[in-house]
Amino acid sequence: MALAKWDMARPPVDLGAAVNAVYRVSKIVMAKTMPPQAAARVLAWIILAVAAAPAQAEKLFYRYTNEQGVKVLNHTIPPDYVQKGYEVVTASGEVVKVVKPSVSREEAERLEQQRLAEEARAQWDDSLRRRYSSVLDIEAAKKRKLSQLDANMSLLRSNISGLRSELAVQQSRAADLERAGRNIPEALLTNIRNLKLELENTETQVLQRREEYGEVAARYDRDIARFREIATN
Repeated sequence: MALAKWDMARPPVDLGAAVNAVYRVSKIVMAKTMPPQAAARVLAWIILAVAAAPAQAEKLFYRYTNEQGVKVLNHTIPPDYVQKGYEVVTASGEVVKVVKPSVSREEAERLEQQRLAEEARAQWDDSLRRRYSSVLDIEAAKKRKLSQLDANMSLLRSNISGLRSELAVQQSRAADLERAGRNIPEALLTNIRNLKLELENTETQVLQRREEYGEVAARYDRDIARFREIATN
């Protein structure tokens, strides 16, 4: 199995500063000892030499933790340990580079879910602080909302009672005509169908309001519990 190797890059050198320094010193010296044209040629040669001169690189090593939990220092690192993170250090122990452990897909998804949950909790906390100043405020808001739902359900129940009464009347008319051997008008049959449909829809709305009532109560209860937590922090 191939071992990962560090590219022994040379340490950064301020080449511009080095060239400028050599140029200034050489110019002063040669101005006193050489003709201008010869001095210019020599200066050009010196600058090229300085620019091309390789800087001696300091040897670098990998430092990683093996399966026994022991720090290992080596010029190579097994691929299995690359994913777990490592450091690149000099012989004197100076840290040149830190490579963090790679995150698995599952761990990345878990961290993202955790981040989203923390973000949602922060937004929730901010909303609670802006809307309420005490638990009593939340309890009052809960009472108002539940009262509105109660009123809405009462109205729906009243509508259901009226629809049932009207439906009974229309069905009675249809039954009387049928007993009399007469044809039931299509308009009457249509009215009965519409009343049944409206009654069914209204009863569904009542069930939905009941479900909403429970959800609203639970949401306000969570707000109260959370507000008490952040109020003590």
